[in-house]
Amino acid sequence: MRLKSLNLINFRNYEEATIEFSPGINILVGNNGSGKTNILEGIYVLSLTKSNRYGKDEDLININANNLSITGEVVYDDYIKEYQVLMDKFTKRVYINHFQVKKIANYISNFCITSFLPNDIEIIKGSPSIRRNLLNIQIGQLYNHYLKYVNEYNSLLKIRNEYLKRLYINSFADFKYLEVINQKMLDASLKIYYFRFFYLENINNILPGIYRKLSGKSSLKIEYFNNIGLSSYDEEQIKETLISKWKKNLNKEMQQGMTLTGLHRDDLIFLIDGKDARTFASQGQQRLIVIAYKIAELLVFKKIKGEYPVLLLDDVFSEIDIKRRNNIIKYLKQDMQVIITTTDILDINEDLVNSAKVFSIKNGKITKKGGVKNARRKNKN
Repeated sequence: MRLKSLNLINFRNYEEATIEFSPGINILVGNNGSGKTNILEGIYVLSLTKSNRYGKDEDLININANNLSITGEVVYDDYIKEYQVLMDKFTKRVYINHFQVKKIANYISNFCITSFLPNDIEIIKGSPSIRRNLLNIQIGQLYNHYLKYVNEYNSLLKIRNEYLKRLYINSFADFKYLEVINQKMLDASLKIYYFRFFYLENINNILPGIYRKLSGKSSLKIEYFNNIGLSSYDEEQIKETLISKWKKNLNKEMQQGMTLTGLHRDDLIFLIDGKDARTFASQGQQRLIVIAYKIAELLVFKKIKGEYPVLLLDDVFSEIDIKRRNNIIKYLKQDMQVIITTTDILDINEDLVNSAKVFSIKNGKITKKGGVKNARRKNKN
């Protein structure tokens, strides 16, 4: 799949802008605050209907407007689809080929992306919810029905927590209803655990090799930390463990009004040479770990779907030495669309630049560079 064009109306600092992308390498050059990262964010929202940044949806709307529109044409092997996300301060609507898609979960996984963005370092340093959300986004783009299971589980979790509170204050409440909820949560959990174990097994099969190639040393793997204590998918053991823990913790859960065991408390731990990267890895190493993980995500996506997602790289080369930059570039394939932002085109490998379509971004205005070599020469001066 390739993003052919992107149209932004009243999105961030863009009142209206259209950009036509190359099917290969695209480079957006501009100073900080010029709007180049907003273009990547617009693509992110077009794909996943949410921003990668913290904040509310309404924050995406241009300060002088009441609504926004993001439209993109996506090229597949022999056809083109148009995707559109419309938002105002109260609603969000999504469309494929002008037909409204009622459920967001049915929209996601059609136009797929992988991104490395500035706040992705929080994948290592941030809360478990960030890593769970990352996992849900990645698997959800591969398997549309996975998000339906996650939404079902989250709805049941909310119902269960409310009913636990009711049981605590009302001794006559029906415990049989809790058993019904438990069974439904168990069914959803089994499906979600299956996808998570399968996906992470595929990631871990290639992640150590990628990280060694990027860093020149060290080993990297992900430990799937789940509070049912399993290292691999075992349906019967999951059933037995969840049922046992829910029974054992019932009084405590009633007192606290929350479910203490389940996949909503899962976490991912990145281990570098067997040590937790949150504590033992430098910021530079953490950045490289995230890049290795994103490359692994690309390759797993290609293996399962037969094509690459669109790759978004926001200023990824500025804080990495030349050797590691070149190691990253080796993973950028000819049949992969890449959209890169940079403040300085000299940060990017010259061969890569010479094969790219280059845009200048200045004060929310997009201009195609007349010539790549001229652009490099101008920047040198």
